[in-house]
Amino acid sequence: MGDQQVVDWAELAADPVTRVTFRSPGSSAEEFVELVERLGLHGVNYAVGYTAWLDINPEGVSKGTALEQVREELEVDPQRTLAVGDQRNDLEMLRWAARGVAMGQAPDEVVAAADEVTAPVEQDGLALVLEGLVGEAASA
Repeated sequence: MGDQQVVDWAELAADPVTRVTFRSPGSSAEEFVELVERLGLHGVNYAVGYTAWLDINPEGVSKGTALEQVREELEVDPQRTLAVGDQRNDLEMLRWAARGVAMGQAPDEVVAAADEVTAPVEQDGLALVLEGLVGEAASA
């Protein structure tokens, strides 16, 4: 997982950041969800991952808001947007897209946020979605 460096709170908060990630290898995703609910995080966006990690972003910052900036810059029609995701940090992105696709192994709340579900990662679910786009483009 790369080099890790443990720092004290003062050093952690010394510079402004757009994302903070907490990991607890000995905890489950369900334990993190319960912890977040108890903490009552306000003024931030957060997402609990499929393992014991928690992403915290400033309020209003998500994959969805980032993609909207890219979409506007590239002048892409909003109806031509596609997002594929498999975890809680993909919820806003899936809701943002005209076509939001959840991977087959995604948690229930991610599936509920999507317009459709593809096969799991292990069965090349993303490739199936992309192949479908190629087929749609060829027949257009």
